[in-house]
Amino acid sequence: MLLTNRPFRTLLSREILRFTRIWIQTIVPPLLTSLLYLVVFGVALGTRIREVDGVPYLEYILPGVALMSLITGSHMNSSWSVFDAKRERYIDELLISPMSDLQIALAYSLGGTLRGLIMGLGVFVVGIPFVGVTVEHPGLLLLIGVLSSFTFASLGTMVGAMATRIDHISFLTNVVIQPLAFLGGVFYSVEMLPGFLRVATLFDPIFHMVDAARYATLRTSDLNPYPTLGVVFLLAALAFAGAWWAINRGPNLRY
Repeated sequence: MLLTNRPFRTLLSREILRFTRIWIQTIVPPLLTSLLYLVVFGVALGTRIREVDGVPYLEYILPGVALMSLITGSHMNSSWSVFDAKRERYIDELLISPMSDLQIALAYSLGGTLRGLIMGLGVFVVGIPFVGVTVEHPGLLLLIGVLSSFTFASLGTMVGAMATRIDHISFLTNVVIQPLAFLGGVFYSVEMLPGFLRVATLFDPIFHMVDAARYATLRTSDLNPYPTLGVVFLLAALAFAGAWWAINRGPNLRY
């Protein structure tokens, strides 16, 4: 079986231990950064923007900040892990192991997914008492979190397998993912934007994840949540297909 195969479980365990053993470096700093977002944006802008869609501003931004932390953590974990395996050439042992390319891609993606979920959950656990919000649909929120984290962990697996320099990973994180996160409705409602920007936001994948998570938490959203959830499913499938392809046929992975 795919998930009970011993080499697969060994690689997955390694991916989990990779960030849990140094949690002070991998988990605590991003959590503090996310809480600073809540304090700076929530307190500073909250005095000027009292409510959005009838929800206090600090409560409104909490799901988006949690999703932003989740996305960053999941992507960085798998992209750096695969890239380090290439750079140190211990990726060769994985490629000649009894594992299939599907199992290798899945193990890296699931390891990043778990780190992303821990990051997102940490923001909620610390932020909810501070903000004072209750989650309306916890099961739906968990599903969205798993799909979003898996999407960007798979994207990180693909990027790590294809990157030839550290700059490639940093470029994607700083020039693509971070701007998409900030423009994805984390700190505002898309209804606040002018028409052309509102339409452009619909093509931002992170916006759909944030909007669905906001509905699950607060029962307010800019879009119908269930078609949005379908979009998130599609993104997760496409991202993992890309990760599988990169491990199987990606350039610069094999000599």
